[in-house]
Amino acid sequence: MIHYLIYVDDHGDIRFIKPAKGDNNPAEGVGADGLNCRHLMEPLADAGNFMSTKCWSYSANAWISRQAKPNRHASWVNGTWTWDSDLLLEDIRKERNKRIFQSDWALFSDSPLTEAQQTEAQTYRTALRDLPANLDMSTINSIDNVTWPTKPSWLG
Repeated sequence: MIHYLIYVDDHGDIRFIKPAKGDNNPAEGVGADGLNCRHLMEPLADAGNFMSTKCWSYSANAWISRQAKPNRHASWVNGTWTWDSDLLLEDIRKERNKRIFQSDWALFSDSPLTEAQQTEAQTYRTALRDLPANLDMSTINSIDNVTWPTKPSWLG
């Protein structure tokens, strides 16, 4: 019994999973939008986990395990994760900008902070602004791997 229709790209990376339609399922092979349709004959306890840790091996004609996707820009190519580091850096900049925005209040003229705290806030914000230029993108595969400047505890 076919439980799921799993559509994979030319590299075996899963693009989407659909429940099977009883007896009205497409055959395995090229399907929607040029993707390859694969039948999964067993139920899935966790489709999200399956999608992030499995890929279709055309050479083995089977599902194989892999590491979870390191970032949203990653694609599975020739047995390894690849991505455009400029796109990942763009995500890092967005997170950096959010952190700067969250600390804007600390530098307003009517801020309740002491001069020392305002200086500490300025130092933190400068470190955030300088962060992208100081990153070694060859060592970062996810926004979670970024070592962010330490936010002052009173900044909230």
